[in-house]
Amino acid sequence: MFKNPPEKRAESLYRITRNKMIYFAIFYKNDPLKIKVIYAIKPQVLLGETKRQLDRSGNDISHVGFSEEWSEKNGEIVYKDTRK
Repeated sequence: MFKNPPEKRAESLYRITRNKMIYFAIFYKNDPLKIKVIYAIKPQVLLGETKRQLDRSGNDISHVGFSEEWSEKNGEIVYKDTRK
């Protein structure tokens, strides 16, 4: 994601806002092809966290990351594996 220049930042953030919903899939560490849970995150929620991370970054280009805990707190479970 671009923090700067402003026109590149706007392009980067549009990749989030153009969606109706963002989905995060969490996979099992020991079975990386098996989905543990999928969260649906509203684009405006993800946008806010992305802006926060970009604003804190000292680089013009940065990776942004979202933990399982963040997804659980800010999203809604749309699939959860019930098999063990």
